[in-house]
Amino acid sequence: MITLAVTQESGRGWGGPVAILIAVALFITFATLHDTWMRRRGLPSPEEDDTTDTGVKQQARPVSDTDDTADDTSLWGRIVNRGGRRVRVYTEPARDAEVDVDLEDDEEFETLEEAVDRMDRRGVPYAEIVRRVMVAYQVSESTAKRRIRDSRKVRTGG
Repeated sequence: MITLAVTQESGRGWGGPVAILIAVALFITFATLHDTWMRRRGLPSPEEDDTTDTGVKQQARPVSDTDDTADDTSLWGRIVNRGGRRVRVYTEPARDAEVDVDLEDDEEFETLEEAVDRMDRRGVPYAEIVRRVMVAYQVSESTAKRRIRDSRKVRTGG
């Protein structure tokens, strides 16, 4: 059928539009025949039947009574009623005096610049200063070399 619609000219012809019209006509014919056949056999679509809610099971249950959870306690505190709402109250755990560690250290740590200056004044080789600074302060090689250069510049007054 499509070969009948092809023109002999090399330019644009009526072949494409004719093929589309033939395809639409075939689709409408097939859809009509199928619909007629379904109606004669008595197989309607499911949406025509209004009894779809008979097989539905209830998935959610009503909320159970929560009076037994008033004394609910755990590592995260206990639950209490405040202002008509249930809230969790956090309590500080008892501190053990033997294990209690003071996190505030008065000890000041050496800065990167101070460490580079100290090692350079002591005559530590350049490559060793770079290696130690990279490990201790977790900086890149270029940052370590830059700090050495700055330290030497300040010390020489340049």
